[in-house]
Amino acid sequence: MLLLLPLCSWAQQNKLIVTPPEMITAKRGATVKQTLRVSVLPGLHVNSDKPKDEYLIPLKLTWTGGPLETKSVSYPKPEDIKVGGQELAVFTGSFGIETEFKVPENASAGTTNMTGKLRYQACNNEMCFRPASTEVKLPVSVE
Repeated sequence: MLLLLPLCSWAQQNKLIVTPPEMITAKRGATVKQTLRVSVLPGLHVNSDKPKDEYLIPLKLTWTGGPLETKSVSYPKPEDIKVGGQELAVFTGSFGIETEFKVPENASAGTTNMTGKLRYQACNNEMCFRPASTEVKLPVSVE
């Protein structure tokens, strides 16, 4: 029984699952796109990237380190749901977040990682949990 406690604790804290991205190959001077696959656990939703109320924490993917420059991050169309008489724009189930990167002409050739962070706030129909972040590593091969 004691061996299961850390696993249960981990499951309680993580309200979504980010599928580790596959390596992308990027040529200097080109643009490349990558779709990050995200799954929200059943019975939960996360606020969209543009929530309807300013006090709600939006879903946000940021890239902070690595050889590529972020040109744009595109989120799917949110689902509108009603919770306690309030209209919310949310994501549920599985979805993708697409990033378009520019590869600088002077990028060093070789294999490295882009480092990103996905910030979110998960909720069920009764309450919202503390905002959380998960780190994302995107393997990149620059040619």
